[in-house]
Amino acid sequence: MIMDLKFAVKKLVGCYLPRYAPAKAAFLHLKQNVPSFICERLSVDSANNKVLIASIGWYGAGTEAIYAKALEVLDYETYILTAYDPFVEKIFKIFGIKNLYYYEDYFKSLSLKRIKAEAGNLAKNVTLEDVLGLTRNGIQVGKHAASSVMRLTRQGNFNLRDDKIMALFIEQLAYSLRAAIVVEIILKKVAPDLVCVNDRGYTPGGQLFDTCLRHEIPVVQRCAAHKSGWEILKRYSSLKTSNVHPHSLSVQSLDYVNNIEWNDGLWIDLYNELERTYKSGDWFSEVGTQFNKVVYSKKDLVTKLQLNSNKKTAIIFSHIFWDATFFWGEDLFENYYDWFVNVLKVAAKNKNLNWIIKIHPANIVKAKRDNYRGEHVELMAVYETLGQLPEHMKVIPPESDINTFSLFEIMDYCFTVRGTIGIEASAMGITTLTAGTGRYDRLGFTHDFDSKEAYLECIQKLQDIQPMSEEAKELARRYAYGIFILRPIQLDLLEHRYYRDEKATMRFRPLFKNRNEFEKSNFVQGLRRFLKSGGEDYLNYPHGNL
Repeated sequence: MIMDLKFAVKKLVGCYLPRYAPAKAAFLHLKQNVPSFICERLSVDSANNKVLIASIGWYGAGTEAIYAKALEVLDYETYILTAYDPFVEKIFKIFGIKNLYYYEDYFKSLSLKRIKAEAGNLAKNVTLEDVLGLTRNGIQVGKHAASSVMRLTRQGNFNLRDDKIMALFIEQLAYSLRAAIVVEIILKKVAPDLVCVNDRGYTPGGQLFDTCLRHEIPVVQRCAAHKSGWEILKRYSSLKTSNVHPHSLSVQSLDYVNNIEWNDGLWIDLYNELERTYKSGDWFSEVGTQFNKVVYSKKDLVTKLQLNSNKKTAIIFSHIFWDATFFWGEDLFENYYDWFVNVLKVAAKNKNLNWIIKIHPANIVKAKRDNYRGEHVELMAVYETLGQLPEHMKVIPPESDINTFSLFEIMDYCFTVRGTIGIEASAMGITTLTAGTGRYDRLGFTHDFDSKEAYLECIQKLQDIQPMSEEAKELARRYAYGIFILRPIQLDLLEHRYYRDEKATMRFRPLFKNRNEFEKSNFVQGLRRFLKSGGEDYLNYPHGNL
């Protein structure tokens, strides 16, 4: 009853609350800039299919609405599923989208007290392995709850012996169980033919994703490409592929890129794409990874980092410990933190190399967005593990002005679990060691391992590894060409950029002026081709269907 009252009050006075000011600003901006025709139905026929779009809220509603109208052209009727926000409904109404479902309308019908009691019973005497394997009707309720705990605490470890962590986990497990029930109800009510998501690892997006695949409802995940104004689309139709990273190539896509007649011109195109997006600061500008960075020469970088020019250099690229920790593939170690500290310990003993520890630059923007003022946990882990840094080890903090592109000049070995950096580094001919599956491992251009012991033993004598072969380099370049050239789809209907401010604020401005421009856009036509193909990846085919 308390939940009902709180939600009712929020619906009544929510538009006046200060926390919704950004949502109100987004609504007013769209109201002033979106052409009025867009509120009309764009398909002349009755909708033959239903699409359910899981909205991330006001921040992404404008882009989601563009997808909704593009799908409308393709004879889909749109339904929106979102957490309540007084301005989300107003934003979608600008685009003529009126079918909105709020999670809270369904949460209030369930007893959270009863569900918390159930969560408490499930959490008794469990290990982390038990937690990650905990399911309810095929939904990974434990993994989604654990992911939420990691994000909320911004910690690298998941210590269930800590009473506060256990209490938080029980709370998040209850929310996870509740979401699993609710998404089942909503899917039965809407009966969509397609579901589109952006975030699908945390509660409640993860539960929606799992439930769709269990019922064989195809899900298209959209996420930012490596440059602004472009996105990546991947279709998931089976639980077998549920933990495959969206920035990967399907078997079909990989077969295509490996059968292209490869030549130096394609490599030059790829290299120029990487160089341009890195040096311009547009590289994953969604989280400001290269904002205000400087491209240093090899000589200047060696001096700046005080490297021994007579030694080879290995670089450890930290993942953000608490972000998407359990989303993709299988990790060789328990989690990103466990991998990181184990690599540091062995690297500290291998003085035959220069070792650089690069803390993920996205920490800056993510901290500002979350109003977080504490230390970066990855940086803390370095000094907690090593104390005073050995002379042969250096740290590049997220605040550093070094553009990552500079590092390709000095790097001989690249360490990552499955980060994007492994794709670029391999394409540059740099030996890359993975510590997890689900993206680009075991395709002939990385060093992959089946045990922690073999992985750590390799680090001990890393300097003895032979350089990449020409065959491996070509495989890596083909793969990178597929990811960075062929996979992205351009949102040519709108200006979709990120200001170089502390939060990488999104700039959203519609570019279409009439119905014909909208329907004939490359985006709508590309989306049409992708959906009709039935394939896993959106992929451009400039070289023909080989």
